[in-house]
Amino acid sequence: MFNYGLRHSMFLFQKLQSTLSFSFNTINKTCFNLNGIQISDFIRRNLCQTVQIKSKEEIDEFHQKELDKLLENPAYSKAYKLLQYEIEYMREMSENVPKVIRPKDYIYLLNSPSKTHQRKHIRFLFCNEIKRENLKEKRKQKSEELRLELEEYRKVCPSGLLYGLGHNSLFLRIYDQTLDSYLNYNSAIYSRFEPKIVFDCGYNNVMSPFEIKNCARQLVLSLVFNRQHRTPAELYFCNAAPENEIVTTLLKLVPNLYEDTFPANVTPLSYLDMFDKNELVYLTPHCKTEMTHYDPDKVYIIGAMVDKASPQPYSLAKAKKEKLRMEKLPLDRYLNWGSGSNKCLTLNQVLAILLDIKYTKDWMTSLFNHIPIRKLQPEQRMDREKFYEKITARTKNG
Repeated sequence: MFNYGLRHSMFLFQKLQSTLSFSFNTINKTCFNLNGIQISDFIRRNLCQTVQIKSKEEIDEFHQKELDKLLENPAYSKAYKLLQYEIEYMREMSENVPKVIRPKDYIYLLNSPSKTHQRKHIRFLFCNEIKRENLKEKRKQKSEELRLELEEYRKVCPSGLLYGLGHNSLFLRIYDQTLDSYLNYNSAIYSRFEPKIVFDCGYNNVMSPFEIKNCARQLVLSLVFNRQHRTPAELYFCNAAPENEIVTTLLKLVPNLYEDTFPANVTPLSYLDMFDKNELVYLTPHCKTEMTHYDPDKVYIIGAMVDKASPQPYSLAKAKKEKLRMEKLPLDRYLNWGSGSNKCLTLNQVLAILLDIKYTKDWMTSLFNHIPIRKLQPEQRMDREKFYEKITARTKNG
């Protein structure tokens, strides 16, 4: 079991500090000094071996090698030449074709099931290229506007001491980086005494590029919610090799993903190599066993997969193949779904429900807080409003 008393003592000790006067490094130091008091190694976060961040050129080089291996097959080599001729013809006809096509895009196009699918993906790449160019242009315009504002400000106040709302202040400013460091430190201390939750990132081969990008965004929302929760869990991203497309997309959204102080464990290893098989529970909506309560001694696994286009029971098949215990959230037991509503939940919603049921031990509160109201029947929507009124009244009464 987890030592909750020690965890709260550490958090109280942290709150009593006047300043955060040390650099928090969870990998290179076996212990650190907190205002003269030494904290031993047992509260240090057990991060996985960090991986060196790969640049865009290194990733392209890896995909180029994969493309070269693929082109050793005569059938793929012939299809590759035809594809290049077709792209050049589309450029001559002034159709929507991107200026640069990366090796990973050629691999995807060669494995496309039909010509229509190829043309749709080429148009998708063209739209993304136009969006990137527009974003660069907007950034240039914004930087130029800021420069002009700064010049006008210097004309109005040459000394630079202009007090008032939005200008210089006598009070200490809290910058975003300071707040970010505090939240990371808080999450690292709390998660050391909390159960573990795993995101399985091994589904990049069954998702389209749009679904991979959507999956990465949901993982970012999961990281944000976990860091701001009262009792954040220790998150693990397993099967997350550096060349994994989910990881490369996630790295663009979170550049400090591989830093020592980042409150998540990213590893190319499987969860079977890191945890006891008897402790693992795979959450899949396709199984029959419903989750009755949150067991802090178990490690719950969430499949990092978005399958809006063609939903398939990949997580069920994987859990059966690995002979893991399977459970699903009791959505039908507590909720009345509306006609035609989709019962699929995003990754951040599943994580939020797990964290809330761990903290409140109340399924109605956990589900009502994170299930969109549009998916419920009108009667349950009224029940939800009454439920929130009761919670508000209970909070006001203390």
